[in-house]
Amino acid sequence: MDGQDASRSAPGNRQVTRRSLLRGAGFSAAALGTSSALAACGSGIKGASSGGSKSVTIGWVHPITGSLAGFGAPDRWLTSQVMKTSQFAKGMKIGGKTFDVVIKSYDSQSDPTRAGNLARQAILQDHVDLLFASSTPETVNAVASQAETLGTPLVCANVPWESWYINLGGNPAKPTLKPTYTVMYFLGAEHLIQCFVPMWNRIHDRLHTGKVVAAAFPNDSDGNAFREVFPPIAKAAGYQMKLSSAYTDGLTNYSSMIAQFKAAKADFFTNVPLPPDFATMWKQSVQQGFRPRLATVAKVLLFPPDAYALGSLVENVATDSWWVPTLPWTSSFTGQTCQQVADAFTAAGLGQPNANISNYSLFEIAHAALTAVDDPHDKSALAAALHEVKVDGLAGPLDFTSSKNPAPGVVITPPVGIQWQKGGKYPLEAKVVDNTLQPQAKINGDLLPTFA
Repeated sequence: MDGQDASRSAPGNRQVTRRSLLRGAGFSAAALGTSSALAACGSGIKGASSGGSKSVTIGWVHPITGSLAGFGAPDRWLTSQVMKTSQFAKGMKIGGKTFDVVIKSYDSQSDPTRAGNLARQAILQDHVDLLFASSTPETVNAVASQAETLGTPLVCANVPWESWYINLGGNPAKPTLKPTYTVMYFLGAEHLIQCFVPMWNRIHDRLHTGKVVAAAFPNDSDGNAFREVFPPIAKAAGYQMKLSSAYTDGLTNYSSMIAQFKAAKADFFTNVPLPPDFATMWKQSVQQGFRPRLATVAKVLLFPPDAYALGSLVENVATDSWWVPTLPWTSSFTGQTCQQVADAFTAAGLGQPNANISNYSLFEIAHAALTAVDDPHDKSALAAALHEVKVDGLAGPLDFTSSKNPAPGVVITPPVGIQWQKGGKYPLEAKVVDNTLQPQAKINGDLLPTFA
């Protein structure tokens, strides 16, 4: 079934209930009140009543399974946390009335076509009032296209803003287009290389390396954006970027690319592949003797399970992180700090914190916009309200009205540099090793060469 709800409604429907949702996230059913259950999936009923009050339906298209499942790993747990807050648990006050909140989860299975089809289902069949889309262009861009075309408010996260903006018809170099129904928060391709360059500089100064960077960019939305953005910024910082050909996602033999990088005597490496592709690429690189002094990767090794899967091969590989527990932000719902939410995630039996705990702010933005309108079913008014949201949330300060935003509808959450190092409690642990772009994050590890 494509949609799964987490709400307060009539029991007995063929759904994953809020009780089972929390149980799957590490909570016992006994901890919940007996009134919590779920509304019918895909019923096509909009504003169904529960206990005499109308409902607001939010659909969330995200990768719960497939190659990008690491991005969606915390999402069900986050939903369970939000549904327990006072802002959601007893209904949301909008325009002087109280509305139950229904959350429908749609698993994109990491497939762009499916993501777009699910967005159409959510809008045309399930009549959602508001959509979320998260985690890479493979999910977000298709949903954003449908939301704009079909006129449904949408909040996006975890997609480089250039890719998102180009997909909607905008030009990042001249960002005059203002999407009507869609907003997003995350970072851009430029922030990733601006995160990587300080780490390259430190290794260069320490080991007296050359300044050639091998770059493996696929022929997809992320790869094409990075291919445009990375080289000029690298050049301005004194680095020469040796680009691979625009390879197809799913490639299994990277020998020619590796030979190219070795011939260029590249001391640094960067990329933006799908996680399974990186595993193949990196194993072949090490086996064939391409051992860069520092590897700084994007889109992969962002989450603990991905790092564990490669074991010692990922020791001292660096990447970016747009959210870490040491940031000073707090939940606008509960006042919990990033560290407290991260600790709760671990206490629920879910292991090391996942950077996509920042998806919590999808709900914070939604709450701010919904409570600013008189009618939550008025999609034009709700879309306009999204563009006026100003909230300090778990993902940081989110102000869609700021003149500092790179484009209309875009808020930037700058990344820190992290590196996977041998751990104590866990075999591998993500250490914050650079905070150039996000000084509020505490450094808790020293940057080490990937290969000395």
